[in-house]
Amino acid sequence: MRAIATQRPIMFNSGYRLYLSCLVASCLTLCAGLARSEPAAQVPPAVGAADPAKESARWYLTLSPYTKHYYPKPIHKYVWLVGIERYDPDNSFMGAAYFNNSFGQPSVYLYPWGRAYPNFLGYGKLTAKWSAGLIYGYVEPWEHKVPLNHNGFSPGFVPALSWKLGSGYEAQVSFPGGAGLMFHLQVPLRAGER
Repeated sequence: MRAIATQRPIMFNSGYRLYLSCLVASCLTLCAGLARSEPAAQVPPAVGAADPAKESARWYLTLSPYTKHYYPKPIHKYVWLVGIERYDPDNSFMGAAYFNNSFGQPSVYLYPWGRAYPNFLGYGKLTAKWSAGLIYGYVEPWEHKVPLNHNGFSPGFVPALSWKLGSGYEAQVSFPGGAGLMFHLQVPLRAGER
């Protein structure tokens, strides 16, 4: 008698479950913050003031010297990141980052889509952010460590929270996948902005 093959449900490992939980929690927090935020008052510009529509983009250098893995393993390597971001006056942003992934592989994250939400949850110095784009660098034998990886390319979505420090600098923590927390310093390329 021939056995009938049955499909087993797809099971996610604990890292993917944690990633999905963090992603859902980030989205819910973001939605709650947006619902609570008040629309900006429409104040006419003062005579001789610069037109906000002609406001220029802001550029930031982003540095991440430290990443804390949720579940550190002996195979994990030192993770660092250096990148550049461009913020438009409407708080959309884009960027590119070069980083050493958890397995010691040089990697790139290009994110043409991103949005910043200043004054998040009513805190003037707190900003919620998200970025989305394409990651390259998780190749054999670690290609299975990121979802939807094909020949080293995979989609990326990174929520983050940042705190304004003054003179345009920001401290930021991002939540890259289910792996851990990445700590950043955002450095304005022109002092005193933002």
